[in-house]
Amino acid sequence: MTAFFIPGISDDALVLEDAYRDLRRRIELEMGRLPSARRILKLWARRGSVDCVTEVGQRDPLSGGTVIAILTWALIGRSSSAGSKRSGADKAPVRS
Repeated sequence: MTAFFIPGISDDALVLEDAYRDLRRRIELEMGRLPSARRILKLWARRGSVDCVTEVGQRDPLSGGTVIAILTWALIGRSSSAGSKRSGADKAPVRS
């Protein structure tokens, strides 16, 4: 099992949890809904007409920024992956 991490953040568990909680709150302000606390390492999706594998810690296949988290929101009892959060110049979530 891969250990939970956020690229560029300390390996200290308390620091990681605080950073993840803060990230989710910032996304809630941007999107209007709090994303799930679920940790997702890798996501296979079609973005536009491109099949992509998006993975935390790797370069985003479309923007090139480093993926720092992949977030999901619950929709009518089902989970829907809605995007990834990247570092770098383009920080807006990308919808899958």
